[in-house]
Amino acid sequence: MSKQNTIKKTIVTAAIATGLFSASALSANTLALTDVDGDGIISAQEIKDARAAHKANMLELFDADGNGELSREERRAAKDARYEQALADFDADGDGELSRDERKASKQARRAAMEQALDVNGDGELSDAETAGIEEVKEDRGGRKGGKRGGNRRGGRS
Repeated sequence: MSKQNTIKKTIVTAAIATGLFSASALSANTLALTDVDGDGIISAQEIKDARAAHKANMLELFDADGNGELSREERRAAKDARYEQALADFDADGDGELSRDERKASKQARRAAMEQALDVNGDGELSDAETAGIEEVKEDRGGRKGGKRGGNRRGGRS
């Protein structure tokens, strides 16, 4: 693996691991990372705005009691929906479970989606400028792994 690919993989992995982008946030229909101001990078503010929009979307979809927070049960429903979507997308053998290889394919797809979203100029490489927003948000969040509650994994695996 080239040094650039190693760096890119490390940055994307850090973004996922620190909870900047959860598994659900990376699904195509929930988090829209865009270079809103057109400056060629996705800034920390643009990441924060995308996360806020994602949270609002999750509340709209899963806040059954309408209290503005996701309860343990509502979070479980969101996680189950995410897993069902992963099954629909990656259960190649149709057995109703994600094998190690299928989970790996799912993780690789999430990583590829993240890389594509961050690669604003479309050159196939993540520059320091394109990843600066991630680093700033990561510092703001105190570098916590998995956000407030830890990893977003079903059964200890992603």
